[in-house]
Formats: sequence, structure tokens, C-alpha cells
Amino acid sequence: MKLFEDLYAFSDGKINKAIGVLITNPCFHSVLLYRLSSFFYKKKLKILAKIVWYINRIVFSVDIDYRAKLSGGLVLIHGIGTVIGKDVISKGRLYVYQGVTIGGSGFSKVLDGNEIWQPIIEDGVRIYTNALVLGPIHIGKNETIKAGERVTRDR
Repeated sequence: MKLFEDLYAFSDGKINKAIGVLITNPCFHSVLLYRLSSFFYKKKLKILAKIVWYINRIVFSVDIDYRAKLSGGLVLIHGIGTVIGKDVISKGRLYVYQGVTIGGSGFSKVLDGNEIWQPIIEDGVRIYTNALVLGPIHIGKNETIKAGERVTRDR
């Protein structure tokens, strides 16, 4: 289950740290709300998905669209101001710092026979503070995107 993978990534696999994360980590709580809203969306309960998404925006200032396809292992680090668009796909652990925007640019391209509009991100990627990852691009495994960097091409 993706939520357990998220908790494992937040706590570095340590049980005592996981308990603290569950109780006191607002970034984990934001990821939990994203997972809940995504669950409701997949069950065709769109109004509940939107309500939970909206609560996440109000309480934590985090905007992760419930339609994004994010693998387990999503870690927000100081998540305030983070935006992740509806067609973003992550394929493994993803570390996102505050103020990061991951989304579309208004352009599309065909990748592996599918038209994409927003980034596809592989395992182990770290995206640092106020970085922008925009457009129909592919970010490879274990890439690091520096603070304030604007990425609009494959890496």
C-alpha cells in the first residue's frame, strides 16, 4: 500500500520514528490527505475527493491534485506552497521541498505511444525549494533538481 511506503520513506524505516511521524508530522498528514482524496476519486466519489483536496489546501497550503499518479514513497519536506498537477506521474520515491511546482506548460508530446502533458518522474528524485518542473518531460532516476531551478526539458 502506497501510504505505508510513504510512512517508511518519512521515517527511514525506523519504527520509533514512524510513530512520531504519524502523530506530529504535518507534511506526512498532507500526503495522507492526498492519498485519501485520490482514493475517493478512484472510487468515483469525486465530491469527497475535492473536499479532502480542499482541506489539504486550506490546512497545509499544499495543492496535490487527487488525479496525480504518485507512487508510494512521496515525502514532502516543509511542504508549504507545493503544487503537483493532475497528470503528474511518479514512479518511485520522490522528495519534494517547499514551494515546488510540478505541472504542465500547455504543451504536449508523445512518449512511448502516449500523449503526455505533465512530467513523468522516476524513482529517487529530489526536487529542492522553489524549483519548477514544467511540461511534458521525463525526469530520470535519482536526479536532483536544485533550488530555484526551472526544468522544461528531459533529464
